[in-house]
Order: sequence, then C-alpha cells, then structure tokens
Amino acid sequence: MPYGHLMAFTEDGKVVADLQDPTGVYPDTTAVTETEDRLYVQSLHAKWLGWLWR
Repeated sequence: MPYGHLMAFTEDGKVVADLQDPTGVYPDTTAVTETEDRLYVQSLHAKWLGWLWR
C-alpha cells in the first residue's frame, strides 16, 4: 500500500519532525530539500514534485 513518510533528526538522533501521509496521495517518499520557506518532497513514484509550507 502506498504511504508517504518524512522524519527529521538532530545530529544526536532525536526525532524533531514526523510527517506521515497514510492516504498514499504522495507515495514512496525518497528525499526532502529544505529552503527558507518550503520543504520540497521527492518521491520514487509520484508524477509531480511535492512541497509543504514551513
């Protein structure tokens, strides 16, 4: 089943963000690129580039 999931960690391994998309609308997340105002989300199978406002 498709599922999107992003996690962010500090250098010592503490989880500071846990974003999940159980609907699978943006499946198989592979990477994130952070800018000043957005997180750009890459996917193995999505047909578009996803992004979130920060």
